[in-house]
Amino acid sequence: MSELRTNRIIPRDGIPSGSNGGIVQIKYAIKNNTQDIASQGYSATPTDVSGLSVTITPTRSDSKILVQVNIGCFGSTGNAASTFRIYRGSNNITVSAADTDNRHGATVFYNNNSTGIGIPASFSVLDSPATTSATTYKVTGFTNAGTLYVNRLPGDPNWNTISTITAMEVSG
Repeated sequence: MSELRTNRIIPRDGIPSGSNGGIVQIKYAIKNNTQDIASQGYSATPTDVSGLSVTITPTRSDSKILVQVNIGCFGSTGNAASTFRIYRGSNNITVSAADTDNRHGATVFYNNNSTGIGIPASFSVLDSPATTSATTYKVTGFTNAGTLYVNRLPGDPNWNTISTITAMEVSG
């Protein structure tokens, strides 16, 4: 049996400017347990969402990594602003380098009532890590008031969902 192996395929006429090639590899993690993230105030470091991290080793330094996150969550009760972010190592890659307001993230939701609000959070980031070393992506959660409930409703242990993180290497 014959076998063809390659780490990059480029169309006959080349890749159009500003575009990328195909998916080289995929890494995936699923969180099926619950987590409660307590209020941290505006200046605190966000909390890691346990189980929502994945490590991928790019095959080429010019590859991009598409990170997709889906989180089942129930927002804080009371007046709260909550957010989730994607980190590459210790770097928040969901905000621009000029953004010093640590409340911002890839997804932000506000709750202005006493019962909380159910929000499925889905977002993605196309990252350029410029390395062929193992690279870890993780999700953090933050709320400035009350509690942010991941994968569950507050007060109801029977309503649970799952959350996922997927990292895909896209050839450069």
